[in-house]
Amino acid sequence: MSTPRIAVIGTGTIGAQALWQLAKHGADVTGYELFSPGHSRGAAGGETRLFRHIDVENPEYLPVTDRSDLIWRELEEESGRTLRNLTGALAIGSTASAATRIALESAALLGSRAEVFSREDARLRFPQYRLHEDEIAILDKGAGIIFPERTVRSAADAALARGARILRECRVTAINQVGSQVGSQVDIVAGNGTERYDGVVVAAGAWTATLLPALAPYLATRRLISSWYLPKAGSTLDGLLPYLRTEPDYSYGLPTADGLAMKLGVGFRDHLPVESPDTAPLRITDEDLDPIRGVARDLFPILEDYPMRAQAYFEAYTHSRVEFLREHPGMPSVFVCAGFSGKGFKNAPVFGEAAARAALGLPPKSDSMAFILDAEHPSRPVPATYR
Repeated sequence: MSTPRIAVIGTGTIGAQALWQLAKHGADVTGYELFSPGHSRGAAGGETRLFRHIDVENPEYLPVTDRSDLIWRELEEESGRTLRNLTGALAIGSTASAATRIALESAALLGSRAEVFSREDARLRFPQYRLHEDEIAILDKGAGIIFPERTVRSAADAALARGARILRECRVTAINQVGSQVGSQVDIVAGNGTERYDGVVVAAGAWTATLLPALAPYLATRRLISSWYLPKAGSTLDGLLPYLRTEPDYSYGLPTADGLAMKLGVGFRDHLPVESPDTAPLRITDEDLDPIRGVARDLFPILEDYPMRAQAYFEAYTHSRVEFLREHPGMPSVFVCAGFSGKGFKNAPVFGEAAARAALGLPPKSDSMAFILDAEHPSRPVPATYR
């Protein structure tokens, strides 16, 4: 049997993982990258991302994250690089919030790997945080920080070491399946001409709707902002844990690797809708920063409320908030990975594994992914609160 020839479009958060997994299976695999693995122009930037087991949307993600945890460790061993710093993280939320109730359900499933604190106990244990009167805190002991640029580059390098190829600074302009049947080959049109493959994985992030217009109704492409805050004079960030805060005051934050500043971000309703990252504004105004500065003032008495740095990133959400992992509706030899914002980075190894197996015609590794792979995806926003 001939070696399958597979293309991966995008070698970022998910694509680099899929490239590595395909190379591990011995496929003849080529990655197409608009920039270079580890760049900061898409979603995989900002120096730190959150790895957490506690989920605030669906406890079914817990076994998915446990599997992801194992693959992260495998990549660390294969690459020889430290990719995470798992010192724990907090989930903070109002007891009246449905998201907090889901977080508590996740904590119960984690057992000794999680600990719940009342507001009073949290104030003693985590004094850097100023919780609201109705809020609690959950310590996720196995959570912590992922270093995004380093992990993307490490997965890409591991794939290259196993025989994969990456075409850098190469824009794909068209994907055309030759025939409509399952198993039909696919032509990739890019700057270097046209190449034919047995299968294609598309992991183009915020460029997905531009590259595959048929997917546009299922996705919401957004510009989001991260900003970094220094401690006030006389204060320190020593011991400050990463956190996620649930609705109705959704935000997240992670200390920098050197512990000198705190990165903060807010949720979907404060992200700018964009057609494409190619045409979106990059300039950040004071008005853009207002929601994040409000988090600094509200939750962190130790932080200055004007950032030392701010940067724009681009992500895509599904309207269902469940990741889009399935065949293209009109091209069955093209497997699309899209809409990962919110949970994508921590579970990137599992999603990359699923994409690689699908491209090779292999069944899923376990049944734990069924609720994602079989999810229904509305072509317009669901009427519920959606971040």
